Amino acid sequence: MLDIFYLDNRRKLKKGKVEDLAKLKNKRIWIDVTKITKKEADLLGKLYDFHPVTEEDMFQSHGRIKVEQFPHYLFCTFYGIRKSSKHKIELLPLEFILGKNFIVSTHKYKIESYEKIKQRESLIEYLLKRGVDIVFHRLLDEEIDNFFPVLEELDDQIEKLDEKITERVESKLLSKIVKLKKKIVEIKKITFPQREKISFLIRRKYKFLPEKSQPYFRDIYDHAIWVSDVVENHREAIGDTFDTYMTAVSNNMNEVMKVLSIIATIALPLTVVSGIYGTNFINLPGSESQNGFWIMMLMMGFIGIAMIIFFKERKWF
Repeated sequence: MLDIFYLDNRRKLKKGKVEDLAKLKNKRIWIDVTKITKKEADLLGKLYDFHPVTEEDMFQSHGRIKVEQFPHYLFCTFYGIRKSSKHKIELLPLEFILGKNFIVSTHKYKIESYEKIKQRESLIEYLLKRGVDIVFHRLLDEEIDNFFPVLEELDDQIEKLDEKITERVESKLLSKIVKLKKKIVEIKKITFPQREKISFLIRRKYKFLPEKSQPYFRDIYDHAIWVSDVVENHREAIGDTFDTYMTAVSNNMNEVMKVLSIIATIALPLTVVSGIYGTNFINLPGSESQNGFWIMMLMMGFIGIAMIIFFKERKWF
């Protein structure tokens, strides 16, 4: 699906139709494509002379982050992020094709920040009047900034896991930690190369990014560095959470083993006494006494209590 916005001869914003694209080729224009089809890619490719490799990259759902310059345009692939459900986070590939008077943005799903911009025609007119490079900056800036609320939520999840571990160690916490760690690592694999490629936009000279737009892209680069730093902090934090969980499990196991060891140690002498008096010899001390059994039980109770007092004094439990 194509959404087309362009400036007419009076520099007023108009919405275009697909069948009018050929007439709008020389207009300053923003074409936003959701879930691009082969027909739409061929149409745009012929109209703006896209390289076949560019058309192929527009179809990839998980393209490599890149900034590539072609004779007639600059092709960029970056990633945005969205929360698709309560705990599901998705990384969204975003393609941008920037030419002299046009910008084409493509994505597989509807992008919330783009939809908000489309609803503000005065904003689109203002951005297009300043240049397609400024439109590119606004679209990319919105998606980089979208990382922050998602990362804040991940931070809250890590804190909650830490609190639950200190309260009580449960086996289901481990699966939550592993899933969260996997997601953070996945985000990290995107944010670090993305930070590097965004730096290309300000450190290298590109034909379709004029000098006047450099301060804006430096601002995006600062945000990208911040995002990658936060992700790295989250990676370390979830690693510490995992270590805390394993330590807590180990401590609980030690406590269980300590209790079992104390019970076994107390039962050992009692077993010896009961074993001796369970033999079949005729003459055993106290065997003929009416109170022999109770004397034996009293002695065993005394031994048990004495051992418990001894363990308490040694602070073994």
